[in-house]
Amino acid sequence: MDPAYTLQYELFEKKHWWHVARGELIASTIDRYVGNNPQPKWLDIGCGTGVLLESYPRIADRMGVEMDAGSVERAISKGLNVRPITDPADFNYAQYGEFDLITLCDVIEHIPQDAQAVAGVIDALRPGGIVLVTVPAMQSLWSAHDVRNHHCRRYSKRSLVALFDPARWELLRVTYFSTFLLPLIWPYRQFKRLTQGTDPAQAADDKKFGPPIIDRTFLGMFRAECRLLRAVPMPIGSSLLLVARRRI
Repeated sequence: MDPAYTLQYELFEKKHWWHVARGELIASTIDRYVGNNPQPKWLDIGCGTGVLLESYPRIADRMGVEMDAGSVERAISKGLNVRPITDPADFNYAQYGEFDLITLCDVIEHIPQDAQAVAGVIDALRPGGIVLVTVPAMQSLWSAHDVRNHHCRRYSKRSLVALFDPARWELLRVTYFSTFLLPLIWPYRQFKRLTQGTDPAQAADDKKFGPPIIDRTFLGMFRAECRLLRAVPMPIGSSLLLVARRRI
């Protein structure tokens, strides 16, 4: 990745309303399911420049793995323990040790062998360890945005849950999110698909900042949804969150 784009994307992850709210949702979910562990060990797979790792300092023993060399270099420059992955099909995460928490936040949709990736995760978790996954949802939202970002698929609740063998995993939470804004997201994606197809060269990048008042409004809506998610799961949305525990 170009160094200038690496920094640009890091800014986007830190400041864009969608990433800010999603980060808060992930942090509150970690609090809920790992908060009783006084010294958890955490691995963030596909960590980019380490924005999630640095945004949740409560866990001191944390590391990330990432394929993009520029992102790894940037993460290391910030003092984060991030290691490079050179083979996208190398799911031997256990080589880094055993962990109490593994996160894959918008990662497995990029991996053709997603079931193998999940199998690699369980081998790196201690018995009773937690995995937290987020993915884009609803194949009907497929557009040039997905092609541009090298997605292999979008998920339904059923297809995501199917990756987690109940003999090895205890599902603790599965919910859609980015629900309140779905009435805006769905027609926007349908319009883009009709007018621009799925050729990423013909489509503007969805990753952009809007007018501040609009971005603040969207952030407020997303945060309100996240507060509701603490009590009840959402039946539909443009993303999915799953939390599972490795069975002993």
